[in-house]
Amino acid sequence: MRTLITALILIAINMAINAKPQCQGFNNYDDKVTIVFTDDNAGEQYTVSDVKLIPTWRGQEYQATSVKATVKNGVATVTLIFPHITQFSNPKVTLRINGKKTSFKVCQ
Repeated sequence: MRTLITALILIAINMAINAKPQCQGFNNYDDKVTIVFTDDNAGEQYTVSDVKLIPTWRGQEYQATSVKATVKNGVATVTLIFPHITQFSNPKVTLRINGKKTSFKVCQ
């Protein structure tokens, strides 16, 4: 029984470590950039910090002006707001989720 519990805990930790944000939406309207992503392995705690948008054509980083996260049934939905930017080329977002650094390509 103890082995089974240990195995289940290790599986849960592995799933949390391998969790990856999935871009759901992107727009550049109303003088701001809005990006929405989900994470299917959110668990109960989901803290997002150090959020930056990198439009790779210039290499410049833009700090998020707003970060809103909600978790429902283990799925996190996060809305990120950045200043208005007029040009993009395969942008990506870097951030920390529960303290762990990760990144994802922005869907366009």
